[in-house]
Amino acid sequence: MTIPIEFSTEYVRENSPEPELRYASFLKSGEPFRSMMKNNPWLRPPDAGKPLPWGTQRYWDTTVARKHTYWSEFKLPQPTRDIRTLRRDLYDWGYCLIEDGLSRDQCDAFYRRLCEQAEGERAAGVYNKGSSGQMVNTLVNKGACFRGCIEQHPDAVQAGPVIEQIMDETLGPGWICHSFLAIGSDPGGHPQGLHIDQGPLAPWITEEAPALVNTMYIPQDVDEVNGGTLIIPGSHKILIKAGSGGEIGALPPAVNLEAKAGTVMLFDGRILHGTGANRGDKRRYVAVMSNVKSWMRTQENWVVSVSPEILAGASDKLRHRMGLQALTYGATVEGFGLGAPGRVGDVWGDITPFREAYDRGEYQRIPELAPDSPAELLNRQYTVKLATERMRAARNKDHH
Repeated sequence: MTIPIEFSTEYVRENSPEPELRYASFLKSGEPFRSMMKNNPWLRPPDAGKPLPWGTQRYWDTTVARKHTYWSEFKLPQPTRDIRTLRRDLYDWGYCLIEDGLSRDQCDAFYRRLCEQAEGERAAGVYNKGSSGQMVNTLVNKGACFRGCIEQHPDAVQAGPVIEQIMDETLGPGWICHSFLAIGSDPGGHPQGLHIDQGPLAPWITEEAPALVNTMYIPQDVDEVNGGTLIIPGSHKILIKAGSGGEIGALPPAVNLEAKAGTVMLFDGRILHGTGANRGDKRRYVAVMSNVKSWMRTQENWVVSVSPEILAGASDKLRHRMGLQALTYGATVEGFGLGAPGRVGDVWGDITPFREAYDRGEYQRIPELAPDSPAELLNRQYTVKLATERMRAARNKDHH
């Protein structure tokens, strides 16, 4: 077989000079982080192999906003239950604080289960230790209180209806859970580098609205001593003003989050933040549930990681939040889900049967076929066929 020379690797390479690659400079720009680091050298992360230096005016060497010489002059978000104020704070400053988002009992149960899980994972030798401290991943498998938070069920998080509304109006209905994990800040640990959680989109910056919004559960008091989350208020607007691929100039300083146990913080995926350095004598935890649009690839591969026992008892809403609800633009399996609207409980997009078949070792994928394929292949009960029949039966039942 003779391949036309124009299709050869050598020809393609020779006829693809850098100046003619229309998007190369944009995609390789490294923005907004390249100029951000260049113009703000104090943002460079510390050397994880060396003791953390203090007194150097670096981003982690700070305090809470009310004590900060720069930020004390600003009216930054304060804990509140008023949805109008929360909405305005999230838009103006990139974050808002829901006062008593968790009731006292909810907060106690959340913190107790989290600490037990963390110690259990350490005892089992399966704990995830980063430079800042221990992380506890895939919380969906690790307590009913966590699953309730993914659903924003009032039994688990009393501010659930407020959170649902703000997420719906910011990300659009049908949003799903990107990941849900707890982040520890251990005494003597290093801070995270300041980052934006929708950074994988860079150099694009979504100007009109975020593509990711976080819900952070705060089960214990946090401040500048125990490594309260570092944040640069309003930095989301600085990044979007620069525009996609634009340059970032001088930034205002970072501050530690100050909040009481039971507070729930919502923050924009474009705001600069990171785990703070803990100067206390006790581990500090927060748990972050990231949320994204329904068609986006999630950080946690829920379809694989959620346990069969949890999946068997999961509500339609929990399955949806974990991405087991396909729609035209995401999570389809062998075509199943194309045309589905992605709504909670919609049987056309429910890919649970595929995962269940996989768990049983019975998942039958459609192989190479032809009209004269063996009868055994042509008559096999392929999983997508069974799922489609299940969907049609459910729809027929609903119509009658």
